[in-house]
Amino acid sequence: MRPRCRRPGFTLIELLVVIAIIAILIGLLLPAVQKVREAAARAKCQNNMKQIGLAVHNYEGSYSSLPPGIVQTTSTTYIADLADFGTLTGTTWSYSNQSFLSIMLPYIEQGNVLTASAGGYNFKLNWDNVANQPATVTRIPTYECPSSPSPKNINPNPVAGQATFFPAVSDYWPTSRGNSNFQVWIDLGLSPPGGNVNGGTSYNGILTANLRTPLLAVTDGLSNTIMVAESSARNEGWVLGKKYADSSTSGFGLRGAWGQGSNNITASGTVLPQTAGVAPPAPNKPSATTSTAQNQGAKAINAWNQGEIYSFHTGVAVVCMGDGSVRSVRDSLSLKVLQLMVCKSDGQVFSDE
Repeated sequence: MRPRCRRPGFTLIELLVVIAIIAILIGLLLPAVQKVREAAARAKCQNNMKQIGLAVHNYEGSYSSLPPGIVQTTSTTYIADLADFGTLTGTTWSYSNQSFLSIMLPYIEQGNVLTASAGGYNFKLNWDNVANQPATVTRIPTYECPSSPSPKNINPNPVAGQATFFPAVSDYWPTSRGNSNFQVWIDLGLSPPGGNVNGGTSYNGILTANLRTPLLAVTDGLSNTIMVAESSARNEGWVLGKKYADSSTSGFGLRGAWGQGSNNITASGTVLPQTAGVAPPAPNKPSATTSTAQNQGAKAINAWNQGEIYSFHTGVAVVCMGDGSVRSVRDSLSLKVLQLMVCKSDGQVFSDE
């Protein structure tokens, strides 16, 4: 009788070697896969920004001016630029709280969102009025950066009386002005565009607060001036890539909704010290009370996402220039250059960093 042959198979050592080889290959491939995914996300983000830029110029073709970046004001005099948003009460004009992203919806082929409720979206009422809530809870893919890790609807809503209202967010906002403190400009070696005066329209960007902007008013050149930029995950607080607050955090407040008329970018910069995951200490932004060294060392991009340019793309942030072109700016960009890129008529030349 012939002896039975043993069936060939893996020994325990051979099996462990195979598993180790597979683990090494996965370890080698994972960074490459992540880079491909980030490249795809960044390309999608750039396309979103391009669509917004085109929408702004389509609006200009209809109104012969660029839209306001935000609307939120009262006035004893009538403001013609804000006619669509104003209501006269006694002798005072009250203008509703609106984001320019609401105004842009018909120009990115999302006008149907404005008819989500009976009677349609009412621009004379605040964005979060119950009549407008069916629209502002709707997610708009063009307004969302795929690299942002935050929830796409604000839930929970921290505002009293709005516990069942979960507005949809945006990661893109208008750069409405630069740092409006003249001392900061001096500390950065720049001439304040409005002289030694704080505030005023001299610091304005292209899409500014409560005003429409004619193209000819952008005297620094449309291709030289940032119009829209990322300020991602604004419904949460982020510093240097780490989260320190969400919408439910006490005192953080409702932020980041695409319809909300208070989510502009002021491009003021964030002063030292900056600790990842920790809200910047007061003063949060450069000011006359901050030393020259702090002003000069303030981080311009990807430091803090509350009112500043902030992105989850590695080392860069995506911006749309006034001519509609899209660029990726490095997060090493100096605050000095950023001021010149945001203010539309400062009259000073910047070098491309």
